[in-house]
Amino acid sequence: MNSSSPSPFSSPSSPLSFLPPNPLDVAEDPLTNELRVMREGLESTCEIWEKMSALCPTLTAVTDDYHCDVPVSYTFSEVRDLVSGLSLHLHSMGLTPGSKASLFAENSAHWLISDHAVQSLSASTAVRGADAPPEELRYIYEHSDSGLAILQGPKLLEKLVKDAEEKGLPGPAGLVSKDGKACGNIILIKRDKYTDQDLESLISSHPSLSSVSITFLSTLLTTPPPHPSIPVTPPNLSTLSTIVYTSGTTGSPKGVMLAHSNLLHQLSHRLSPTSPYSSTEPNPGETMLSLLPVWHITERTFELWQFTRGCKVVYSSIRTFKGDLAKHKPEWMVLVPRVLEKVALGVQAKFAAGSKAQKAIVSLAVKSASRRNSLKAIAEGLVDGTEKPSRVVRASARIRAAAWKPLAGLTDKLVWSKVRMGFGGNQKVIISGGSALSSSLEEFYANAGIPIVVGYGLTETSPLVSFRQMDRNLKVGGCVGFPCKDTEVKVVDEASREPVPRGSPGIVLARGPQVMRGYYKNEEATRKAIDGDGFFDTGDLGRICEATGDLILTGRAKDTIVLSNGENIEPQPLEDSILKSDLIDQIVLSGDDGRRLVAICVLSIPGLVARGFMTQEQEKLYSPLVDKLNDPQYDPEACADAARELRALTDVLRSDSVLTAAVQDDLRSGTGVKGGFRAWESVSEAILLTEPFAMSNGLLTQSFKVKRQPVVDRWGNP
Repeated sequence: MNSSSPSPFSSPSSPLSFLPPNPLDVAEDPLTNELRVMREGLESTCEIWEKMSALCPTLTAVTDDYHCDVPVSYTFSEVRDLVSGLSLHLHSMGLTPGSKASLFAENSAHWLISDHAVQSLSASTAVRGADAPPEELRYIYEHSDSGLAILQGPKLLEKLVKDAEEKGLPGPAGLVSKDGKACGNIILIKRDKYTDQDLESLISSHPSLSSVSITFLSTLLTTPPPHPSIPVTPPNLSTLSTIVYTSGTTGSPKGVMLAHSNLLHQLSHRLSPTSPYSSTEPNPGETMLSLLPVWHITERTFELWQFTRGCKVVYSSIRTFKGDLAKHKPEWMVLVPRVLEKVALGVQAKFAAGSKAQKAIVSLAVKSASRRNSLKAIAEGLVDGTEKPSRVVRASARIRAAAWKPLAGLTDKLVWSKVRMGFGGNQKVIISGGSALSSSLEEFYANAGIPIVVGYGLTETSPLVSFRQMDRNLKVGGCVGFPCKDTEVKVVDEASREPVPRGSPGIVLARGPQVMRGYYKNEEATRKAIDGDGFFDTGDLGRICEATGDLILTGRAKDTIVLSNGENIEPQPLEDSILKSDLIDQIVLSGDDGRRLVAICVLSIPGLVARGFMTQEQEKLYSPLVDKLNDPQYDPEACADAARELRALTDVLRSDSVLTAAVQDDLRSGTGVKGGFRAWESVSEAILLTEPFAMSNGLLTQSFKVKRQPVVDRWGNP
C-alpha cells in the first residue's frame, strides 16, 4: 500500500468518521469553547501556560502535597511565571536551542516546571525515572548528548557518585556526554532534607563534584533570573520536544524523538463525540489524580490533555493513592491494568471475607450486573463476532436488559456504589493504558459502573494510536476501539506485509501525526520501525472485529510461543483467562522446551486467605512484604530480606498438595478446550511463587510491564 492509498481502517477527520455530524461537539460553556479554539492554535506544548494564564489565570493547575520540598499549589499564571523564570536561569547555564538536558526524577509539580522550562528554550529533555539503574541513567545522559542534568535530589546524586567512584568513571557522578564533555551543571529538584551545608559537605567529600555547579531547584525558583529576557526563538511544531527512552525488557533503551507536533496531536481526543460535552469530557475546575510515572509518555500527554481543558492535576503516589482518592475525589485518572487489577483483587478479597448473607448479596450483584451489561451490549450491537446481531435479536436483548434493571439497581446501591466511593465518588472515567486490559477486569469495572476507556499506543506514537469511546465501548479483552484523529491503522501478514482480510490476525501498523521522528542516533532501528510509506510497525498482533470494526489486540509478535508441533500460541489471551482465578495475582506463560506450556504463577495472598490456604494472621505478616517489593521507591536491603521470607513461604505452599491441585484446576479452567481455547493451549505445569514480579527484583519495567524473558530465565527452571 502506498502513501496515497486509502487505509482499510482509517480516521481522516475524526475518531469515528462514519458518524453523522455532531451538534454536541461544541460545549455550551463559553470558556470551554475558548479552550477548544486555543488548543487548535498551539505551536508548542510550553505555549500552553501563556495561553491558559490568559484564559483562566486563577484556576489551580497543579497540586503537590508530597513530592516537592514543601506542599505546593500553583495556578496557571503561577506556573507560567515559574516556567519563564526557570528558563532564564537555564539559559544562563548554557542551555540553548537544540541543546539537551537529562531529566531523571519522579512525579512532582517541579518535574513539570523543569521539563517545560527546558522546552521553552527550544531545547529538549531526555527523560527517565530516578529509580533506573545508574548505568542506564549514564547511558541516557551520554547517548542524548546532554550538557545539563536535572536530578531527583541529593540521594540520587550521591548514588551516582559512589557508583562512578567504584567503577573508576570520569566526570561528576560519571555524567559525561558522548564527545567526552563532562556535565557542567546539576540541578536537584528536591532537597531530600539536605540543607545547603549538607550539600556542601557532600561536594567536598567527593572530589569529582568540585568541577560542577550544583544547585537546588528551590533556589532557582525563588531567585530573580540573571536577565529579564533572552532573545531565543520559541519552539514550533517541528521543534524536538523530548527524547523518551523506552524502558525496554531487553537490550539498551532506544531514544524516541518526539516533536511538539507529536504531543499536540494528542490534545484532539474526544471520548464521546455523540454525547453531551460536559458529561463525558474534562471541564474547567475538574481534578485529575496523577499516579503513573510523569516521564512516561502516557501520563505526560494525558496531563497536557487535562491542562488544556482547565483541569487541575494532583500528584499522588502508590503509598498515598487511597487517601488521595478520598481527599481529592478526582473525576479523572489514567492507570495501567496492573493498578486496576490490584484494586479489583482487594475488593474481591473483601467480598470473599464477608458473611454468608453478604456473599449472597455480592453474588446477586455480580449476576444481575453481568447479565444486564451483556444484554445491553447485544442490544447496542457491541459484540465480538463476524456480524452484528439482527434487529430482532437486539430488540429482544433490550427488553430483557430492562427486566434486569430493578434488581441491578438495588444491588448497585448495596454493593457497587461502595466500590465507586472507594475511588472518591466523583469518577467520570478511568483511562487504561500501557498494556491490554483483561476481560475479567473489563467485567469487574463494568459491573461496578466505573467507565473504563482503553487506549492503545506506544512511546513511538506519543502514545495513542486508537482508543475506545464511551458511547460505543466494545468490552472485549484486547479491544482498543478506533483510530485517533488523522490516524490510519492496518493489519498485515507478518511475512508478506500485505493487508490481511478483515477478521484475520496479523501485525498492526499505524500512520499519523503522532508517529515519532525516529530513534535518536539510530537510523537503522528507525528504518526497521517505519516503512517507506510512513507506517510504524507496532510489533503488536491484532485483528479487526468483523461485526464492529474495532481493533482487537491479541499479543506481541516477539512473545509468540512456538511449540515443537509447529503450533503458534499467543500467551496474552491465555494469561488473561487464567487471571480470573482468585488464587493467581501475576502470570507468565513459557514454552521454552517447545513441548508444553508452563505457567509461572505469583500467588495472590488475599486469594489464598479467601480460599482457606492461609490465615488472616499470616496475611498480616506476608502482605506487607509483597507491598515492600512492589513499592517503586524501594529500599534494596529491605527488599532482599522480604524476598527471602517470601521464598521460604513459597517452599511451604508448594508442598501443599491441596493448593497445587486447586491451582491446576484453575489453570485447566482457564486454558485448553475447557477454557475456550485449542487443545494444545493447555498448561501442563505450574511453578508457584509468592515473590511478585516487581521493579525491585528487575522483573517489572518502570511502566509496570512484566519482563517476560527475565521472568522465564529466573523462575522457569526451579
